Amino acid sequence: MTDLPPPRSMPDTVGLNPFTASPVLPRILHRWLDDDAARWAAEHCTGMGELAAGPLDELAATADLNGPRLRPYDKRGARVDEVEFHPAWDGVVDVAYRRFGIAAMSHREGVLGWPGRAPEVAKQALFFLLAHADRNVVTGLTMTDVLARVLRLYAPELAERYLPRLTATDGNLWQAAMFLTEKAGGSDVGVNETEARLNADGSWRLYGDKWFCSNCQADLILTLARPQGAGPGTDGLGLFLVRRTLEDGSRNAYVINRLKDKLGTRGLASGEVTFTGAYAELVGGPGVGFRQMTEMLNQTRVANSVVAAALVHRAYLEAREHATGRAAFGRRLSDHPLMREVLADLTLAAETSTRLAFYTAGLLQRSDAGDRVAGVLLRTLTPLVKYHTARQAQWACHEAMEVRGGNGYIEDWPNARMVRDAHLLSIWEGSGNIMLLDFTRALRRTGSGSTLVEALAAPLGPADHTADNTSGAFAGDPLGAAVREKAAAWARELADWERLPPEKAQFALRGLAERCLHILSAGLLAADAAEDLRGGDARLAVLARRHERAWRAAPEPPDRALRTGFPGLISGAAVDPSVLEVETLHG
Repeated sequence: MTDLPPPRSMPDTVGLNPFTASPVLPRILHRWLDDDAARWAAEHCTGMGELAAGPLDELAATADLNGPRLRPYDKRGARVDEVEFHPAWDGVVDVAYRRFGIAAMSHREGVLGWPGRAPEVAKQALFFLLAHADRNVVTGLTMTDVLARVLRLYAPELAERYLPRLTATDGNLWQAAMFLTEKAGGSDVGVNETEARLNADGSWRLYGDKWFCSNCQADLILTLARPQGAGPGTDGLGLFLVRRTLEDGSRNAYVINRLKDKLGTRGLASGEVTFTGAYAELVGGPGVGFRQMTEMLNQTRVANSVVAAALVHRAYLEAREHATGRAAFGRRLSDHPLMREVLADLTLAAETSTRLAFYTAGLLQRSDAGDRVAGVLLRTLTPLVKYHTARQAQWACHEAMEVRGGNGYIEDWPNARMVRDAHLLSIWEGSGNIMLLDFTRALRRTGSGSTLVEALAAPLGPADHTADNTSGAFAGDPLGAAVREKAAAWARELADWERLPPEKAQFALRGLAERCLHILSAGLLAADAAEDLRGGDARLAVLARRHERAWRAAPEPPDRALRTGFPGLISGAAVDPSVLEVETLHG
């Protein structure tokens, strides 16, 4: 080749707008929004993408490198528990909260000139682009947005008082956090020990430790505590709102013991907090408090999926730009067959992860508009999509680091920070096993199996209810026909799984869930590929075929493994050697 990159070329993505650099997000806007909303969203996504491609990325990297510091006392020895941030952190906050109003646009009209409240998909698109650069501020941004939602839904009096602050795009802004984890229990919040005491004057006071408190400097905190005399488990928990400062300007009664020294998201202040009689306002008492908190968890999991998809997409762009802009052994890296395979896998991961994340955002949008079926699917699929996109982010960020080689391992480049940040996403808001169990609970409590099968067979159909989408979307299309065939097979597998005893059902759960995700992402690809093929564009069809090959390479459901002594491998008990082959192949 005669047009090889310069010998010293070390390409990066500085100046590469992630919104316009690949077609996936513009396509999603037109899939989920009407024409006016899609044009409006695209205009502002272009602006956010320009910032993410340069100045915002630089601010986020600087804030991450110069993490927050806890100042427990002032110069006179008074307890202040102030968290001090580098000015770069304030720069990212300014872009996210004030310039684009991401935390406000779902709760008040007129943000960025949109005549009403912004559509969920448009908001998440801006969030997706922000997350290309920053994975620190986005955490508090999510919790601020979701706390406003919880108050609107369940505590209108508190909403009237605090929404103006939570949705401010000026100096009146208050940020939010939620403190759930305790030493006694992480995912098992039913064993939480923080106590809520009701005083004679009707006020609530909280006592106890919270072990993992992200955005711990927040102005408003949503937390769980057990009122005195309440029963055990999650049903005995109440949901409370805690202010950082009281009406008279004094500090509320809690202390930040220390900040966590974390693997990633180093710019985010995550701490350990002790309530020492903190004044709190009741949002929901025992019997309803935890269920109200799950509303917040469901939406933060949607956000987690969007951040994970953003990391996958950023990893794909980093690898693509490096491989097409650097030469080795007389050819561009991207011209070597093995590298083309890697890039194809990253492209497919970016396309599917982004579609899956925005599928849940679209379900949330339609559920809020009153679509009951979308609400059922949202509850069932959100933990599953969160589980999958988080794992994809870990893999993609590692792969992109390897594509860049030694530079990828050096902190001057973005890859190391991306790898560290990606590992939070499979833990925050519930680990992979918790997500799988939550998917199980949703299936059984909502009875959503048949609805989910319909969604797998015709992507977007159950949420849209239009003739074009619910029937004939894949008429005459082999990709769509394959999706329908797999959906039918999955329905039979689901029926078999539901008849298994609980312990055996858990062993089969991961395979059942991953095949569900595979079919859903295949259907989303096939729907867009069929549309593109009519216009002569085969790009997505090629990716869909690659996705199909990955499916065919996957093992069959691990039915035989359920009848073996797999627990023996964990406990050290003797296991028949013939069992090991089955477990290796199918476990």
